Amino acid sequence: MVSRNLLVVVFEDATRPELREAVAERGDGPPRVRVVAPTRAGLLAWLATDEDRARSEAEVRALESEWILSDEAEIEGEAGDVDPVLAVEDALRGFDADEILLVGGAAEDGGLEVSLRRFGILVSRLDQSGPVRGRSQVREFARGIRSGRSKAPPFVLFASVNLTLLVLAALIALVVILIAWLL
Repeated sequence: MVSRNLLVVVFEDATRPELREAVAERGDGPPRVRVVAPTRAGLLAWLATDEDRARSEAEVRALESEWILSDEAEIEGEAGDVDPVLAVEDALRGFDADEILLVGGAAEDGGLEVSLRRFGILVSRLDQSGPVRGRSQVREFARGIRSGRSKAPPFVLFASVNLTLLVLAALIALVVILIAWLL
C-alpha cells in the first residue's frame, strides 16, 4: 500500500480511537490528511446570517481532530461551509484526495453520500452510532437553497414565505373576530 490523501469530514466531536485506527490503516506510512468540519448552523442562525458561533464550534472540531491525528498523519484542518457538499468541494480545490471519510453525521440523509460521490472519489463512513437516514427530497431542496445551488428560482422561496404569512394573518384575524363576537 502507498501513502494516501484522505479528506476527513467531521460532523461531530471526533474523540474516538476509531478515527485514529481508520486513518492509520489507510496506506503504508503516514497518510496526508485534511480535516474539514462543516459549520452546523441552525435555520434561524442561517436566516439571520449569524453563523459566527457555529463557525467557531466547527473550528474547534477541526482542531480537536487535528490534535487526535497529529501522531498518525501529516494533517491540516479547517472549518467548512454550512453545506457539507460545498465544504468538501472547497477542500478538494486545494487537496487532491483519494478518499473521503465521513465521521459522524448519521443525522444527515443518504443524499449526502450520493452528492459526494459525484466527485469521483471513494466515500466511506466511520459512524457506528446509528443508522443513516434515508434520502429526503425536502432536505435536498433545503440544502440546495441554503447553499445557493437550487435550480428553483428564488421566487419559490419568496412566494412560500408570503403564503405562510398570509395564512398566519388570516388565523390571527379569525381569532380577533371570534374574541370580538364573544364579547
